[in-house]
Amino acid sequence: MDREFFSQDASVNWEELLFETGRILNGDNAELEARWMIEEVSGVKDSDDYKEQAKPIQLKRLNSLIERRVAGEPLQYVLGRWQFRELDLFVDNRVLIPRPETEMLVGYALEECAIKKRDLDATQSLNVVDLGCGSGAIGLSIVRETQNVSVWCTDISEGAISVARANLAGLGMAGQRVSISRGSWFEALPEEMLGKFDIIISNPPYIGDSEELPLEVSEWEPSSSLRSGPLGTEDLSFLLNNSIEWLSAEGQLILELAPMQADAMVKEAKNLNFREVQLQHDLTGRERVLMAKKPL
Repeated sequence: MDREFFSQDASVNWEELLFETGRILNGDNAELEARWMIEEVSGVKDSDDYKEQAKPIQLKRLNSLIERRVAGEPLQYVLGRWQFRELDLFVDNRVLIPRPETEMLVGYALEECAIKKRDLDATQSLNVVDLGCGSGAIGLSIVRETQNVSVWCTDISEGAISVARANLAGLGMAGQRVSISRGSWFEALPEEMLGKFDIIISNPPYIGDSEELPLEVSEWEPSSSLRSGPLGTEDLSFLLNNSIEWLSAEGQLILELAPMQADAMVKEAKNLNFREVQLQHDLTGRERVLMAKKPL
C-alpha cells in the first residue's frame, strides 16, 4: 500500500510541500531533490507560479515519488527523465542513468565530427554508430547537436531499444537521420555499412564482475549494461578487435572506459595497429575516453 506522506484532502502550499518533502527525503541533496519532485508533480518551478492549493492527484503522485526515493530508487528513475546535454531524456531501470562522463564522450565525438566535415562538401554526411545505445543519449545528442550526420543506434536489450525509440520520438526533424536496431554489437548493423562508419562510439560495460558498486547502482541499474566480465575490459577488447572492418579509411573509434583501464587499452589498441591512439579526460581530469583511428 502506498504511504501517505501528504493527506489527499490536505491544503498545502508550494513552500510547505518543499520544506516537508525535503525533511522526509533527508539526504545530502534533499532540498534540491524535493524541488525537482514538486516541479514534476505541479508543473511549476517556484511559489510565485503556484497560486492554487495542491490538487489531490498531485499529492497522490508526490506520495508515490517520495516513497520510491525513500526506498532507494535513483532520483532519475523516480522522475522518469533526466537532462543530458541538450536532451530531456526518458529513463527507467531498463537503461543506465546518463552521466556527466558520457556527456564529455559526446563532446569529443562532436569535435571529431567537426574535423571530418572539413573534408566533405555540403551534400555529404558522416556515418556514426552508437553501439550499446541504452537510452540513446549518445547517438541522439550527436544528431541533435550537429548537421549532416546519420546515426545508427544499436542495443541487444529489447527494453533499451524501447526507451531509445521513445527518446527518438521527441527529437523532431533531426530524428529522421537516426536508425535504431536491436542486436549484439555489430550484429545489429547492415552488412552494406562495412567500412563506412566515420565514427564508432560506445559507452560499453566496463566494470568487473567482482568490483563493488554503490547500492543505488548495483540494485537498480541493469547489470548487463554495467558489468563486462571478470576483468571488466572484455567488451572494450571486443570493440577494439571488431570495429576495424566497420570503420571507414579515416574512421575513428571512441570508447568510454574506467581510468584504471586506460593504459592497458591504449597498449591493446597500439598492438592492433590503430593510429593516433590517445586518451581524453573527464571533468575531474581522469583518463576516461580512448580515441583511436583505423589501422592502415
